[in-house]
Amino acid sequence: LYSQNDIEGYSDRNFLPDNDITRAEFLKISLLNLGYTVSSVQEAEFTDVNPGDWYYQYVTFAKSKGFISGYSDGSFHPNDPITRAEAVVMITQIAGIIDYDTASLSSFSDVTGTDWFAAAVALATEYEIVEGYGDGTFRPYSNISRGEAATVAVRVWYTLYVD
Repeated sequence: LYSQNDIEGYSDRNFLPDNDITRAEFLKISLLNLGYTVSSVQEAEFTDVNPGDWYYQYVTFAKSKGFISGYSDGSFHPNDPITRAEAVVMITQIAGIIDYDTASLSSFSDVTGTDWFAAAVALATEYEIVEGYGDGTFRPYSNISRGEAATVAVRVWYTLYVD
């Protein structure tokens, strides 16, 4: 991912894989990893995304393509850590591999069929893009780390282009 310029480290040349990744960072990696040529769209449509923000082009592009919707208050929260559920929904939307009608139910004890992310989690598990934990949970509201995000990106790429 680094050699393809899809992911960056920090200025001190560290990646810090155990740190949380933000919603904007995950979005950027997801778009670039899947080969999208990203350009800004004039209307951000989010109250917290402004021209001049480093992530502006990624957020506006993804919104224009229908990959992201943000929050009901009109915000995107680009600098907030992204949860495992949000990351799975986002990456399956961007990859175009989500099929909410045919995804089987998740086998995780903390994901029910009525959860807004249930179909994406089930599908991502089926494609081996994500895994749960040894205790049978998915932990959808836990933040995803930078290392986990890189793993998800690579697995999506392999699912689409290698398998």
